[in-house]
Amino acid sequence: MFSVPRVNVVKSDSGYLVEVLGRTGMKYSEGERSMFVDSEVLSVGKGIQIFTKSIKKWDPPHHEEPISPEKRAAIVNNIREAIQFQNEPFVVD
Repeated sequence: MFSVPRVNVVKSDSGYLVEVLGRTGMKYSEGERSMFVDSEVLSVGKGIQIFTKSIKKWDPPHHEEPISPEKRAAIVNNIREAIQFQNEPFVVD
């Protein structure tokens, strides 16, 4: 289940949060960990594109925790679900 606690933020009851920061970039958070994900808001009705290569590490102080390919895929899926909850198309690059 999802909620929208404020504009451009989608929160999941599964413990993660996605915040679109503007036309480029988003913040993905899980508990105390967060990271910047390179993204782009596409033209109206075209959705949001994320760039999976930018999912490399958590922000400090968790920056030394490795992100496995499986974890990266889970993060992409979580972002996909949050974006689609808002009825926006989702593009992965």
